[in-house]
Amino acid sequence: MISYPEALTVIKTVSPLTPISLAATQAVGYVAASNVISPSAVPGFVNSAMDGFAVRTKDLSDATRQNPIMIPVVGSTMAGDTPIDAQDGCWEVMTGAAVANCYDAVIKFEDATEIVRDGDGTPKQVVFARPAQARENIRNIGEDFAPGDIVVRAGTVIEPEQIMALTAVGSSQIMVHRQIRTTVFSTGKEIIDATDGPLKPGQIRNSNSPYLMAALGSQGVQANYGGVNSDEPKKFEAALNDALPTSDVVISTGAVSAGRRDFIPASLRNLGAQIMFHKVAIRPGKPVLYARFADGTHYFGLAGNPISTAVGLRFFVIPLLRRLLGRDDELPLSARLLEPLTRKTNLRLFLKARAFADTKGNLQLKILAGQESFKIRPLLEANCWACLDEQATEVAAGRMVKIFPLMPDRWSLDAVA
Repeated sequence: MISYPEALTVIKTVSPLTPISLAATQAVGYVAASNVISPSAVPGFVNSAMDGFAVRTKDLSDATRQNPIMIPVVGSTMAGDTPIDAQDGCWEVMTGAAVANCYDAVIKFEDATEIVRDGDGTPKQVVFARPAQARENIRNIGEDFAPGDIVVRAGTVIEPEQIMALTAVGSSQIMVHRQIRTTVFSTGKEIIDATDGPLKPGQIRNSNSPYLMAALGSQGVQANYGGVNSDEPKKFEAALNDALPTSDVVISTGAVSAGRRDFIPASLRNLGAQIMFHKVAIRPGKPVLYARFADGTHYFGLAGNPISTAVGLRFFVIPLLRRLLGRDDELPLSARLLEPLTRKTNLRLFLKARAFADTKGNLQLKILAGQESFKIRPLLEANCWACLDEQATEVAAGRMVKIFPLMPDRWSLDAVA
């Protein structure tokens, strides 16, 4: 049995998946495989941030309420019009319209003291009663992105915000890591899928596979269901052998402990897999197994109790998935333990918990009742996992404890009234 940090060290030796090129607009949910550098400036030309009049600040340096200055309007430009250079006067511009080089400020329509218009409403003269500030309401070339700026960093999940930036700078293609392909198996003679009809005595419903499929899907991972194996090693080996060519990661639940029917380790060896570790000093989920096949497929055998499966996915499988996608390691938050905790073991503990923000914005932590690995109900109340390092049996109230969201990047914290 190895420690949890040792297990993570083994997992993190893997290399990211080979990048592929995608149209930027089709890349939502994918992870950038390399930095995306802006090929252009945004804005690409000097333009107005307001509807108003482009002016030269020197023409209005003496403008006051007592000494208003009238300036002729010599032209008008709408957004999308080709910019026309001017030599004097001021210029009517709309938001986003190009501003001629001779102007260095834009004064909003509503800040003009008086606008004199002709019969069709075209402004002919404008009265200003204050000076203009240099670059007032002016958007400069490259103010948002300059050529050479990093628009998206490697390891970033592409979201709608990244699509906006990529299209704005003109990056139509992006290198991303392809989606991870997984296959999920359950084992156990007692396990019954929802489609198998009503339960018979001694049977239980398969909740692990639907959980894993949903959780993997929420992380942008392709998840295929391999079915339930009723503790028949040869049939399992055949099914696993069929799944390997189309799987980057295979996950099974059950049959990895020390019982007579815990056949997974032997079956993996029969198929030529190298077992990297088996049993980690954690609770729940200590029997967790990690193996690698010669073709590069990764295998996780998770303990069969529902919460053991959830912990195995969250703290073993997901770190591997992040590594395959070139993503950084997760960083936990810290919360202050509200009530003292008595530990019965010196294993690394992953506990169902709920974090709250107090009136000062500090995180407080409540460890939930019902930590047994078969109890699903407390998971519905939890909004995080509390991670307690190997330590003394008594954990005092007020101690800072590391917490992780139930799934990566999905914090949902409550406020204490």
